[in-house]
Amino acid sequence: MSRLAASLAHDGIGFVGAGSVGTALALALSKQGYAVRAAASRTPVSALRLAARVPAFEACDDAQEVVDRCAMVFLTVPDDAIADVAGALTWRRGQAAVHCSGATSLDSLSAPRSQGALVGGFHPLQTFPSPDSAERDLAGTAFGIEAAPPLRDELQRMARALGGRPIDLRAEDRAIYHASAVTVCGLMAALVGLSADLWSGFATSGEGLSALLPLVRGTVESLERDGLPAALTGPLTRGDTTTVDSHLEALEAASPVLLPIYCRLAMAALPLARAKGGLSADGEAALERSLRAALARSQPPASIPEPFRP
Repeated sequence: MSRLAASLAHDGIGFVGAGSVGTALALALSKQGYAVRAAASRTPVSALRLAARVPAFEACDDAQEVVDRCAMVFLTVPDDAIADVAGALTWRRGQAAVHCSGATSLDSLSAPRSQGALVGGFHPLQTFPSPDSAERDLAGTAFGIEAAPPLRDELQRMARALGGRPIDLRAEDRAIYHASAVTVCGLMAALVGLSADLWSGFATSGEGLSALLPLVRGTVESLERDGLPAALTGPLTRGDTTTVDSHLEALEAASPVLLPIYCRLAMAALPLARAKGGLSADGEAALERSLRAALARSQPPASIPEPFRP
């Protein structure tokens, strides 16, 4: 057993920040037998609420109490607060300071590192709309991990104990790793919103989203079951230029925001359509000509559509 593992067994794990991410991880780790000891939060009621759900756990008045008591401390605070929070605390040699950001560099933990603490990143590749739903969804989740041994080994074991899959990251991987997550999650939500908004001319408010969600779920299930390129469907896979041209004409009139997005996503999908086997080289060339022509005609919208203004 490493010194860190022995310290974890004795002094346990603490959290600075008790929002959705911190609460979900604390509950899940406690259920897997980890000694989750303490938390402090900018909103004290969050730490008190967590204390009511975890055995032998204390809600601390300030973050330094957590650091003083625990062998590993997760900094589950907003990304832009990690460096300031970590830098305001006194750390000890051999202790572990871990943030849960997908994009933030470990340079944000330079203060604990300079004091001899081990530093790392432990990012669950999952959404956290609420702590309870996140806790349920952690099984099967990938965890982006950046750390040197022995901390890396402990974080990998932790990810597996939660039913997840550890993914080793280098510092230079972080931005592209996180961009992929934002694209498939946050930007997909925006794409669904733009698609649902197209229904405004022929359906009641909210009907478009309700109608499209089963299609979104079916696509995700197909991706999980069949993978790519098998999960790709639609006119691109058939080389149906007539249908695609009708889409481009309709979008040009109805949604100047969505038109260039449609064109670029469709062009990115063409190699997948070829790989699936239903699209000929001539069909691909014809589709690409139509898409490039529509893209050239598209102009940046003068304003963002009302539903998508911040």
